Amino acid sequence: MKTMVLTTFAAAAALTLSACGDDERTATAETSVAEAEVSTEMPEAAVPTAQLEAAANRAAANASQPQDGALTPEGETVQPQTTPAQ
Repeated sequence: MKTMVLTTFAAAAALTLSACGDDERTATAETSVAEAEVSTEMPEAAVPTAQLEAAANRAAANASQPQDGALTPEGETVQPQTTPAQ
């Protein structure tokens, strides 16, 4: 009986995965210095459009932040911003 239940479950899972299809959804976001594109093939029920757009916005915002060792347009090293201790 356990084997039959597991086999049925595995068949249902395979059917669900194959039913996803090739519908790719994409969201893009831009800042003044970065552009990000996030895509998924998951259905909207699993990944709502708002979540996809939020991921693109976070990716663009993260890419906009200067990284240690990055150069300015003038070729100078970016100094990390530090908050003075209080």
